[in-house]
Amino acid sequence: MRHGGAPQARERRKERNHVRWLMAFATASIFAATSVARADDGGYFPAGTWTFTGYGSYIRNFTGERAVIGAGTVGVGYYLVDNFALNAELSGYHNDQHGPDADIFAGDLLIRHHLFHSGRFSFFLDGVAGVAYADHRTPYYGTYFNFILEGGAGVTFELFDNIDLIAGVRYFHLSNAHLEGPDHNPSINGTQGYIGLMVKF
Repeated sequence: MRHGGAPQARERRKERNHVRWLMAFATASIFAATSVARADDGGYFPAGTWTFTGYGSYIRNFTGERAVIGAGTVGVGYYLVDNFALNAELSGYHNDQHGPDADIFAGDLLIRHHLFHSGRFSFFLDGVAGVAYADHRTPYYGTYFNFILEGGAGVTFELFDNIDLIAGVRYFHLSNAHLEGPDHNPSINGTQGYIGLMVKF
């Protein structure tokens, strides 16, 4: 599908706005992480803790073409310092879209910072950057290979000594970052909700 110059210009403006939003989110996260400190922060997710996380998610596009995406994700994390983790994740997505539906496989790196906790509860911010490959073009007039960016907030609740419930919401962005030129970079921009379990070691 081909589009005129005006729609493509609007798409590029949207793309720049999304990048600015993600940069603002990252800046705010860093500021919050350094300014919201508690004397007992180290007691909940101390440095040296390993985690295994599995969760399911639902994403719905709020710009452009229809995209309704279900996903499953597994990941391994390590707390580099108290309450701040680096995670490696693998995800499988199914995108219900115009044209052939797409199955998408992705790998990403995630950073998570727990800003505060109380008893069994914690609140965190996280951000994700990854790469994805689909068996059909995604969106349907897009490309097979794309990049993924996500950012949002969530909570954990300790169910047992080493098992936490984890849930949250994120902004989800998928596009090819102009790899095939500025006139062929359709994107998915959606709201993602997820819930799952985290096992601590």
